[in-house]
Amino acid sequence: MSDLNIICFGEILWDNLKEGKRLGGAPLNVCYHLNKLGVNSRIISQIGADRDGMEILQELKARGIDSEHCAVSHTKPTSTVEVVVGKQGDIWYDIVENVAWDDIVCTPQVEHLVADSDALVFGSLITRSAISRETLFQLLKKSKFRVFDVNLRSPFYTKELICSLLELTDLLKLNEDEMGIISDWLAFPQETMHEQMEHMQRCFPNIQEIILTRGSQGAIYFSNTEQIRVDAHPVKIKDTVGSGDAFLSAFLAHKMKGTSIQAALQHASILSAYVASKSGACPIYDPKDLLTIG
Repeated sequence: MSDLNIICFGEILWDNLKEGKRLGGAPLNVCYHLNKLGVNSRIISQIGADRDGMEILQELKARGIDSEHCAVSHTKPTSTVEVVVGKQGDIWYDIVENVAWDDIVCTPQVEHLVADSDALVFGSLITRSAISRETLFQLLKKSKFRVFDVNLRSPFYTKELICSLLELTDLLKLNEDEMGIISDWLAFPQETMHEQMEHMQRCFPNIQEIILTRGSQGAIYFSNTEQIRVDAHPVKIKDTVGSGDAFLSAFLAHKMKGTSIQAALQHASILSAYVASKSGACPIYDPKDLLTIG
């Protein structure tokens, strides 16, 4: 395990797939893969004091994920999500509201945890409720390096809220659909993706780096000094749940260990493809298994 310490904040849940329920939630997915790749990562979240919640705690323990900062609510249930995978691999999510992770309270303990970490990873879904939203903004004030995985889920976002998060972002990860939505909001030039990313940085000057994932078309990394493309690795897709989270995890793990951006993107593309070839966002694997991809 490296000396790096990355905190993931947000939802933790069961994804209900046709094969059965699978551990999920974008921040938890990132946390899981970071640990698998040798980076110490912890999750700040909340579950309910119910059977689903206790099973999540058992699953975290079995996978070596620190659950110390996963609080237990005695008033809200553990989150579940119905996942529907279309014939073309398209995914729809039915995300239940008023669940345990909607009420994550900010405490001095988690503030210190974030302040002492190397990075904070978060998404936009956690901001749908006032309590968790306020906690996130408090933690963003403490973080040295803020990684925003946009993860838009209708109807749980607004232009104003997303822009307020972009203003506090150091590294931004989003997909083409999300770039299109934000571009429309801010009247970006409808030209090349390069120009749109330049415009994004002009509008939000704190953003140092942008990762744009493009599904089967690979991904693009953009900063003031580098613009790099990486191809996707073709695999037989089981489902794409969590493949973007896997991409971000591998990129962060390798980049923050000092690997070149090009190499970090290659590792990210491999892990993303591997996860897409399995059921659920957090398949059990050994890093050696990734050698089968590419």
